[in-house]
Amino acid sequence: MKKYLTILLLFTFLFVFNSGFAKAQSNSDFTIEILSPTKVAEYPGKELKIKVKITNTSDKEIKDIFTYITMANLSKNWTVNLEDYSADQPVTIGTMKPHEEKIVNLPIQLVYTADYYLYTTVVSKEYHVITSSDAIPVKIIGNTKIVPLQVQIVSIVIPLLLLSLFLISMKRKR
Repeated sequence: MKKYLTILLLFTFLFVFNSGFAKAQSNSDFTIEILSPTKVAEYPGKELKIKVKITNTSDKEIKDIFTYITMANLSKNWTVNLEDYSADQPVTIGTMKPHEEKIVNLPIQLVYTADYYLYTTVVSKEYHVITSSDAIPVKIIGNTKIVPLQVQIVSIVIPLLLLSLFLISMKRKR
């Protein structure tokens, strides 16, 4: 009987302990949702605007709000340096009234070929709780349309053509 009581107390403690963390994470005064695109599959160099909706879910005015993009490289298991993607500057929203919604466009330029998750985050200088959106999949596609035979022809013909032009110009100088 003592054994069952110990197990019951242990499960009760774990349940209370774990639900405390879940409750702490849901104390955000914001919701943030990526409206478009829902997924990305593009070539490097493509410039995009990530359209997000930010909602002040509290009953109070919140000041000094800003939002930004974060990307995680799925194959390397790390976050991306967004300076390379021209997305390192947060967008300032300013003040939001209670239950106000704002639509913001966050710019990004695709750079390195890989699979990523992109998500957006909203934060205020007043509150320390950070709120992030659900992630969207981003695939930056490599250029796989290179035909090896064409590359070989060009790499052989161009040097021969340049050599021929050089020899002709040398012959004319004499």
